[in-house]
Amino acid sequence: MKSFFSRRFVQLACGLAALTALAPLAGAIAPVASLGAQVGYPPSESPYRDLQGRQVFTIAPGWIMPGDDPAGVGPGSGLMVSGRYELFLTGPLWLVSRIGYAPGLERTIKDPEVTGAARIVGAKDEPLVLADVGFGLNLTGNKSWHRITPRVLGSLGMVSTFDSEYDLGEYRFGTKFVVSYGLGARISTGSAWEINTEFTHMFWQMKYPDSYGGDGSATDESIIGRGKLAPWQGNFMLSIGLSRYFGR
Repeated sequence: MKSFFSRRFVQLACGLAALTALAPLAGAIAPVASLGAQVGYPPSESPYRDLQGRQVFTIAPGWIMPGDDPAGVGPGSGLMVSGRYELFLTGPLWLVSRIGYAPGLERTIKDPEVTGAARIVGAKDEPLVLADVGFGLNLTGNKSWHRITPRVLGSLGMVSTFDSEYDLGEYRFGTKFVVSYGLGARISTGSAWEINTEFTHMFWQMKYPDSYGGDGSATDESIIGRGKLAPWQGNFMLSIGLSRYFGR
């Protein structure tokens, strides 16, 4: 249970708490944005515009960047292509679902019974699949400001390599629970096609075999020493996509 309340998980909890706290703020901003579109500007010159669509499909290439991996055996950085479906709920709130696929990732295979450079046995292709669902909150309500709608997002899901085989060191990435939050922006073009950007912070828990650990002494040559066998890992992804909105 200690690893569950690690520093990284506390950071995650703070991020999700901030997302929850922003919900009433976004609800308050929405009528202000509407008022700004009516007062002080002719309608044709207002910086605020009503958003189009109540459903949206997005295709977004992005770059996933795994965070600190104490053992150095998890998937590395690479391209992830994601498809996202969103449904307008109410006010500034949207339901968001996503499926992503990273076909070109690699990870290092290590033999815990060997020391030095010989410990690194080689590399292995490790495609990654991500699926999650959550909420998106428009910070300017259901309007854009100078064609930009800033957003905060939060989701729960799974990430997997769908690889059931253990490597030489008895490790596999497997399937993991994912919690994420992020910031994004919807960029209006005046048509049903728009640009969507997102920066996401994702958390999942690594699980190493017992053979990776040691006693942490001066003569300990294990892979992670006295480090945690199940640390939480923070991972980042930046994506820019093309969205198609439907409905009014």
